[in-house]
This record gives sequence, C-alpha cells and structure tokens, in this order.
Amino acid sequence: MEKPLQTWMLCQASYYIEYMQPKKSIALLEALESMTPEDPDVYRMLSYAYLQADQPEDSLRAADNFLRYTPPGSDVRAINWIKGRALLKKRKSAVSN
Repeated sequence: MEKPLQTWMLCQASYYIEYMQPKKSIALLEALESMTPEDPDVYRMLSYAYLQADQPEDSLRAADNFLRYTPPGSDVRAINWIKGRALLKKRKSAVSN
C-alpha cells in the first residue's frame, strides 16, 4: 500500500474517532487492517473505535493484536487503559443480561 494513502486513511480515522463517529473510523481501519495486518497503530486506533462503538469484545481483540505487533519495550499504557475500559463494558453487559 502506498504510504501517503495509508497516512491519509489513518488521519481520517483519527478525525472520526475524535468527533465520535466510530463506525466511519472502523470502516477505514478495518480496510487498513486487511492491507497492513502487522501495523500496531491500526490496531490501537481500531481498539479505541470499537470501544466507542460499544463493541468491547472487538476492542479487546484489536488490543491483543496491537500488543502482538508492538516492539518489546514500547509504551503500552494507552492500550492498557483501552483494554481496562473494554473489560468494564463487557462485564457490565454480562451483568445486565
């Protein structure tokens, strides 16, 4: 994939996340995921977009993929925060059902 197109798609996805439009962000990020399956940035953003869209299980899956493709020693505090929120949503959903 051409780097300028990938950068544009990541920027657009970030914009949609910032303005609480997770479904649009997810569409872009899932396309990027299929084209660049080992890019941790895609999984980090995808995990957050799924969290916004109230899809905690998908958020956790994307977070685990982020951790799989992130180089050792990288800062993973943000993804740990996202995972924590996704686990809370998953538990709340299980209790309310």
